[in-house]
Parts: sequence; C-alpha cells; structure tokens
Amino acid sequence: MALTAKRPSRGDEARKRIMQDIKEGSERKRRLNAEIEDSLYRRIKIRAAEENRTISEITRELWVEFLGD
Repeated sequence: MALTAKRPSRGDEARKRIMQDIKEGSERKRRLNAEIEDSLYRRIKIRAAEENRTISEITRELWVEFLGD
C-alpha cells in the first residue's frame, strides 16, 4: 500500500471491496467484447505479463475505477 497524504474515502473502501469480490470470483461473470487496435492490444498484453496479471483482471479494475464505485 502506497503512502499518501489523502485520507481514504468511502469510495476507496468500496473500490477495494468490489475488487476483492471480483478476485474471489464470488459473482457471476459476463463476457465483454471490444474492438481495439493491434498495437494497443500488444501493449496491454505486455503490461499484463510484466505485472503477472491477466488482461481480464486489468480490464475489470479499469472499469471499476472508471465507474467510480
């Protein structure tokens, strides 16, 4: 956990709970398809491999952040 000057908000805690639920697989999953450029896909794939994560994990995290839940 990184040190920051800001206090955790309720949104931060909710985001952590949502990500934990996603990682534990406690909720039914749906498939989402999106068309992206080959170059972007390659960059995503490389980053996922560097972080030892799946593209799905990264995508779910980005959607949670985007929605601000």
